[in-house]
Amino acid sequence: MTAPTEHLVSEAPDPGAEDDFERLLGEARALGERVRLQVLRALRNDSYGVLELCTILDIAQPALSHHLRILFEAGLVAKRREGSTIFYRRAAATTAVRKAFFAAIDATHLSPEQQARVQDVYAARARRSLEFFALNAADFAARQGRVAQAAVYVPGVLEVLDRALAGATVVPDQSTALEIGPGDGELLRALADRFDVVTGIDNEPAMLERCAPVAQNCPNVRLLQRDFMALPSIARYRLVVAAMVIHHLAAPARVFQYARRLVVDHGHFLVVELCRHEHTWVHDACGDQWLGFEPQELTEWAEAAGFTREESQFLAQRNGFQIQIHAFRKVAPTTQ
Repeated sequence: MTAPTEHLVSEAPDPGAEDDFERLLGEARALGERVRLQVLRALRNDSYGVLELCTILDIAQPALSHHLRILFEAGLVAKRREGSTIFYRRAAATTAVRKAFFAAIDATHLSPEQQARVQDVYAARARRSLEFFALNAADFAARQGRVAQAAVYVPGVLEVLDRALAGATVVPDQSTALEIGPGDGELLRALADRFDVVTGIDNEPAMLERCAPVAQNCPNVRLLQRDFMALPSIARYRLVVAAMVIHHLAAPARVFQYARRLVVDHGHFLVVELCRHEHTWVHDACGDQWLGFEPQELTEWAEAAGFTREESQFLAQRNGFQIQIHAFRKVAPTTQ
């Protein structure tokens, strides 16, 4: 008895397979160099301009630009223009191989000298912001009004907030909220009606003076002059709010990481921000360090920090700006 004949089936080649292979080969070639790996390691949690990366990695600009071009052509970094400066960040980890590449890079660390230079970069950014607000606190509301007025977005913020609070599965005994950069206190006043204790924090005293009347009229509101990222890492707030603030800050992605340390399990981080735009005049007129953000960009930072997005709203402005509102909930650690 003879064995049955095996029929070999020839499958049609996948037209995209060769493209995938070439992309993989290009990424592997781009990663095979020390400086380029250092660049990707530095871009783990933030985006930097070329000169900032030169400072962090202690490398000449022509050499760094060469390496950035190779990484960009390989699809491993993305770039965006902020006025006259081009900022680079990691590209999204859209494939399993790229995720593995990035995970392997993240298992290493910048040298102590490089970490110190990263802090120098953040300090320089922060100084520019502090200097602006120290000089322009008195008329900042008018300047900000050219972009967006609180009266326009606060109602939408409260709608999102109230739904988030109503859907909460765990309610703490004491309800506490923290607002970063409360401005004139429009949102702070509304939070005082919803929480037992509300804290407004700003590192510029002249800006805190603008919302002092709210604290005087609301006994459950206190104002604190402090850098948000210098607060003790104690999870005590049911809600942390950053309304039209992150585009002023030195390290946007790190705001989400610090917020997670302060929010209780199942609590919320509410973010109100400008969508990405090209109005470069806001750098000088409003002290903006960043020209808004893509919604996916904020979501990726939130998810990387341990939040999940519950709801988003978008508000169009007549002046061409668009506001985005996101409610992110802190994901509680799972128990076995």
